[in-house]
Amino acid sequence: MTAAESLLKISTYRSLAQSLPLTTLGLVTVLLSGLIGVILNQPSHQDDGTPASLSRVSGAFSLIQSFHGDAKRPAPKLWNQRLGLVRAGNLWKRQGRSIWWQGWSEDGDAYLILPDQLLADDSKNLRKHQVLGLSLLGSDELHRQQLIQRLQRHSERPTQPTSLHSRCMQRLADAPAVFWTSDALAAISGTTAPLLQQGSHGCLALRLNGNTLHWGGYVGDRSIALAASQPKQGWKFSVSDRQKPSNFDQASLLEVHGARVDLILGMLLSRQIIQEPLESQYGVNQSTRSRLALSPFSLRLQQQTKGPYRAGLQFQAPLPGGSAAWATVLDQVSNRLEERGFQRSTPAQDKANPADAVIWNDQRDGQSKVVGGWRWLQESQKAPIFSAGLASLPDTKPFYQVLPLSSPAALKLNARPRNLEILGLMNGSWPALLKQADSLHLQVKPAIPSPNPKASGQQAWWEMSGQLVISSAADSSGDAD
Repeated sequence: MTAAESLLKISTYRSLAQSLPLTTLGLVTVLLSGLIGVILNQPSHQDDGTPASLSRVSGAFSLIQSFHGDAKRPAPKLWNQRLGLVRAGNLWKRQGRSIWWQGWSEDGDAYLILPDQLLADDSKNLRKHQVLGLSLLGSDELHRQQLIQRLQRHSERPTQPTSLHSRCMQRLADAPAVFWTSDALAAISGTTAPLLQQGSHGCLALRLNGNTLHWGGYVGDRSIALAASQPKQGWKFSVSDRQKPSNFDQASLLEVHGARVDLILGMLLSRQIIQEPLESQYGVNQSTRSRLALSPFSLRLQQQTKGPYRAGLQFQAPLPGGSAAWATVLDQVSNRLEERGFQRSTPAQDKANPADAVIWNDQRDGQSKVVGGWRWLQESQKAPIFSAGLASLPDTKPFYQVLPLSSPAALKLNARPRNLEILGLMNGSWPALLKQADSLHLQVKPAIPSPNPKASGQQAWWEMSGQLVISSAADSSGDAD
């Protein structure tokens, strides 16, 4: 079983939620990343050495997830695979509500991680490696040797008790949580990984409440062991049980509202392979890229009920300088599109100002298909908004949402994973149950606020909270992986 298959699998926990009357953008994701797979009640506290032990082994894994035991249910599949059916059943009952762990490594193997004391009287013929009170069990002797080599390469870095890494290890020792690195996120998110760079590393606390999984923690673009400074209140892991936000636009499959474009496109805009054609072919130089990167924005993906495309992407932003400042860039884009055979047109209502609205059609196969376009929206006493569409017409009405100054949020995302999956738009190796989720909501804000939001482009650490609403129609069968 690989991390991509196992990371967010919670079908057994879904059945538990039903009896009580996601794989993660995302990330996310990420989530997004390892946000599913947990049952939560009050944690059973591990001894004081467990966080240090987890810290020691964390360098050998791309992801570690912690779970509560539950003797009322069958032993998880991983336990049966690593321990054998009889021994797994006996030890699972002895485990009770205590925390156990599953780790995934670069070799693609899943490791069962248990306290040594649980195996003290029953460890014969087990392929395990012991580290500071923990037993790590892989699938075979080859993987055990590879694990030992990784542990030797990743020597322990001393960390302060109040550091993000230490707090994360403490959370993993005490309650359901997930810790991951960029390797794990890339394995799950596939080609969307560059858009998730700001959350390529992270640690989240998890809580399941009914059919809603809540999470809270921290993400960043580098190893959490490198977090030098910390928030005034320290690195505190908290999970809110607040109700899910009100429904966003019913026609939207995905909505994102951000304080800066570079929160999602920063990695792409920084790549030379992207920068060179932008500059040479479209005149988008460093100054223009910087203005674009710092612009607030809104985007949404909407289902298309007619036409050749399943969905259309729309983008709106109050680009600095308005239409005059971007005329040269848009003219060069127009020239390139015409060279490729696309036909330019202007909506009838915009004939008086043809530069303010442009629609592009593809007539090369004998049919006229709208492939996109752009227009400028002007509201009284407000900055003009650039409205663009890809595989759809640009919206004629503003849907751009300003994140209020009273809110520290840098980015808000709402999605309907089940609808995206039905349309074949869930890129990456996301688990089946995540694809069946009714909705996903998350919010990101700076972990260490800056007095100048525009200057926070170098922000390394973000506080992330959110929730996944699991579909009532989701399959409730499965294993506790």
